[in-house]
Amino acid sequence: MPAVTATAFGIILTGLLPVYAIAALGYVLRQRAVLSEPFMADSAKLIFNFAAPATLFLALAGTTPDTNAAPEFLVTSLALLIGLTLLACVLTPVVVPERHHRGVFIQGATRGNLLVAGLVFAHAIFGLEGLALASVPLGLYVVFNNIFSVWILKRYQDNRTDISPWQAWRDTLASPIVIAVFAGYLCSALELSLPTALVETGDLLAKLTVPLILINVGGSFDLKQLRRPGAITWAAAIYKCLCMPVAGVAVAYILGFRNIELAVIFLLLSAPTSMISVVFTRMFGGDSALAANIVLISSLLSFVTIAAGLVTLQSLGWIL
Repeated sequence: MPAVTATAFGIILTGLLPVYAIAALGYVLRQRAVLSEPFMADSAKLIFNFAAPATLFLALAGTTPDTNAAPEFLVTSLALLIGLTLLACVLTPVVVPERHHRGVFIQGATRGNLLVAGLVFAHAIFGLEGLALASVPLGLYVVFNNIFSVWILKRYQDNRTDISPWQAWRDTLASPIVIAVFAGYLCSALELSLPTALVETGDLLAKLTVPLILINVGGSFDLKQLRRPGAITWAAAIYKCLCMPVAGVAVAYILGFRNIELAVIFLLLSAPTSMISVVFTRMFGGDSALAANIVLISSLLSFVTIAAGLVTLQSLGWIL
């Protein structure tokens, strides 16, 4: 148990602390008026329309699809991720009375930072085997996650109720993020070889995308609200960091998953809210301060829940 505890806290400090540091830099620069509101809006457009789509496309296009690997794990992990996301939609009207906050709440309560947190943790604890296993559901979930986020934010945009399902899906599928994901999967399925120059360009864009997202997120933080964080913020963070992993691990355990597979499911479900959710919220005219505070609270909460969860799973003998 001590080894797992040390490993858990070590991963959090070495894997997430640099991420939080860049976000903190964005906050400081915004407070000192180095970053203006027009810059925040323009950088969000740059991320949403160019940097993030290009990064996702090149990442997916450069992978070889392998849906035959760990089929039971793939189906179960995807079903848990998607099922718990849809469950949040059902519960949201009870928790969030203001309709215009519901899209932000649902995205914040369900959109985990699987790439940065889930994969990093799985690799650090279980090595290449953990990384490979965690990667199995990631691509398909990225497709669902991006389509769902655009759709749910569009649905509750500006408190509108007159958007037809066809219009919502048309706008969703026209999103640069969604187009990039589908195009990346198509290239991967056809096993098309990308030009070296394009791959190198993608690497440069990837190096731009993550820091820009973090600075944008940090600049959106409203730490004054942490003195009196609203119920919506806490509800989203608790659902993401506590309810999703507890419910998901319980179901996975009943289905017979143990050891590395159960641990990876826990890590994927307990990943804190993705920072790009703030950019998505800003793009669709939502409450970006609320979205950023959900990210902040869930990130801080995950320090405790991930480490405690790993220790608990090992003490129960569910993982070795």
